Amino acid sequence: MSDESRFSSALTLLLEGKFVCETTTPELFRWLSDESSQAEIDAYLGKLGRRLSVTPSRLAYYSTWIRLGAGERAEVKRTFANIKQTIQPMVRFLTLCMQVEKKDNSPSAGERVDYAPMLKAVTENSHLTELLREFGTISRDFAVADASSKSMLEKVFQQMDRWGYLILVNSEHATYRFTGKLDYFYQALEFLQQYNGDASLAEIEQDEALERRLV
Repeated sequence: MSDESRFSSALTLLLEGKFVCETTTPELFRWLSDESSQAEIDAYLGKLGRRLSVTPSRLAYYSTWIRLGAGERAEVKRTFANIKQTIQPMVRFLTLCMQVEKKDNSPSAGERVDYAPMLKAVTENSHLTELLREFGTISRDFAVADASSKSMLEKVFQQMDRWGYLILVNSEHATYRFTGKLDYFYQALEFLQQYNGDASLAEIEQDEALERRLV
């Protein structure tokens, strides 16, 4: 892929509101990690009132607004509402991953998640089974006709994939990896904790620097 193609591909993803990370688009992520590439992308985004941003651990690049007018704040409101909607199920999924793997540290971008071993662990452990069933009480996004552990876990993986936090890397073995968007999630979660998990749009607007980092 030429630099011109990398530029075009990266710009398209960023303007679509997607994240460029090593897990989803390794070639574009490596290209965008170069300062000259960043400057080139940032200069173009600047013409559109946007800028190139990077997550706290520099694991994913995304686009944010430079200035926030009425139209931009409407997008902030939509994005923030989506973030809040995913928090509870995401925290539960991360907890499930940690308990299955018997780890104390939260998963990070690029970390592998295997469906089959997780299903085995859930079916053999009543506590994990109950944790999985709780997804159905959180949101209709996790509703399944068949209440088996297999169906419920498949639905959870599908939703995490749809939200952009997981990507399937091996369909034969149902192997997934966390994307760089997970780093963005941690950033948003930290912000919400500053407001005791109950921030409103008005409170976000009072912190314009953070608002620009989120959207």
